[in-house]
Order: sequence, then structure tokens, then C-alpha cells
Amino acid sequence: MKVEGLGEFGLLQRIKPYLAAQAGQDDAAVIAEGGGFTVASCDMFVEGVHFDLAWMSAQDAGWRALALALGDLAAKGATPTWALTSIAIPGMWTVESLSGLYEGMAALAQKTQTLIAGGDMSSTDGPAVLSITVAGRTGKRPLPRSEAQPGWAVAVTGPLGASAVALRERRPFRILPLLDEGRRLNEAGLCCGDISDGLLREMDKFVAFSGAGCILRAAEVPVADGATMEEALTSGEEPELVCVGPEELLRSAGLRPFGFLTDDSSVQVLGADGMPMQLELTGYDHFA
Repeated sequence: MKVEGLGEFGLLQRIKPYLAAQAGQDDAAVIAEGGGFTVASCDMFVEGVHFDLAWMSAQDAGWRALALALGDLAAKGATPTWALTSIAIPGMWTVESLSGLYEGMAALAQKTQTLIAGGDMSSTDGPAVLSITVAGRTGKRPLPRSEAQPGWAVAVTGPLGASAVALRERRPFRILPLLDEGRRLNEAGLCCGDISDGLLREMDKFVAFSGAGCILRAAEVPVADGATMEEALTSGEEPELVCVGPEELLRSAGLRPFGFLTDDSSVQVLGADGMPMQLELTGYDHFA
């Protein structure tokens, strides 16, 4: 059996017997220790899939990679402490590309007070592959997706689709991880996730981890300038966070709900007429 076609969640089910009991319940691991919680996550960035030096600088690629990795910590309200970066480099790469990649990561690391503590380096015949592991601390246990409840409302921290517009225009887009906002929302008691694979794919994760589906009202989803509604629903690598919780908590946190969780394990998008929408895209899955 080939991995292609199984999807990310299908593959996760295959490897779960070999993971710790709580592993795979969210995008980041949360470990209780030292009177608080350590939050850790890892992300992989493949040249030609996640970044393209033909139209973006190595510095922009490095910044963006670390920003996306830190997005998992932002979603859990954690303050970054350190990062490990490993890279497999093709022989045709220039030294300037390698140093530029790390220059971009270092610039964001300084801005977010994240220590790049080390990593590893190897060679490859294929495209470059960058792997980033990040860790942070929080005093409050983040709510995992597995604890989401039917009846909770759904909202995001800002307009979606800006990354899709930048990709379409072949324009670098330096995002900032919403670390302060993530801390505030987690302290308010909300369950948050970063929108790394698109809003609809993030809602699929609530189905996979908690069994709770959702209904979203497309006309009320905030859309970034220049983006289409479908891009707002499916664009990945967005800087914004998706949050779920009791509607009064979302509103008191300054968020505007546009949907709610259900108990039927499906993700539905309703148009302005209240009828289900048929979308060509639903988000990004490496193994679909």
C-alpha cells in the first residue's frame, strides 16, 4: 500500500500505536513540567513545495519558515524559548542561499526572543529540506482540539487569504506569528489552532481529534484584500489563528463568530442563501 491517497490523518492513524498516548491530538506537544507546560512542535519545509528561491529571497524563505513554525506555539499561548534547525542541502546551492536562509531565521528569532540553539546539516541530491523544531513555555494548560465541544462557536483573529494572494502574485509575504494574541486568547480559555493548511483543513482536524464537525457561514468569514472567498477558506500558511469556544467567550475576547461546532463529524460551508457550497479546493494535504 502506498502512502499517496491516504491523507495526513490516515497516515497518522497508522503510526499512532508507536507514539505516546497523548501524541497526535494537536499540532504541538504539551508537556507538564516545572510548574508549567512546555509546548514543542516541528515543521518541515521542502524547496519547490513550501519555498521557491526563483522568486523569493533566501532571507524571506528563512523568515517565513520560522514564522510558520512559531505559529504552533502562538496557537497554544506559549512564549518561544529555543529552536533547532536542520537542513539537507543540494550541492548546487550557493553558500549565499544557505547563509541567507539562516539570516532570515535569525532576524525573526531576534524579534521574538527565540534562541536558535543548534541543529544538523546534511547533503541531498533532491531539493533542499529545512526542518525546524521549536519549544516554548506557558503557565496555563492549552486546550487541545480533542476537548472541543459541539455548540461552541468558531472565529478567526483576522482576514484570511493573504498568503494565497502573495503566492498568486509571486510576492514574498513576511508573516508575524501572533504570539501575544495567542497568549491572550488562551488565557481567555479558548482553544486555538494556526491556519497552516487552510481554514477548512484546520476544521477537519477538530473532526479527527474531537469528533466535532462544524458549520461555517461563508459570507461572514473575513477575507483579505484581493483574495476570493474560496481562497479565504482554503489558503494555507496564514498568520491568523482559528479559535473555538463558547460564543460569549469569543465575543468577550473581541472575536466575531461565523460558525459553530456540531456533533455530526462533518465540515459544511453555507452560502449566503443558507445552502451548502461546493468548493473545488478544501485546503492542503501532502498525502491526499
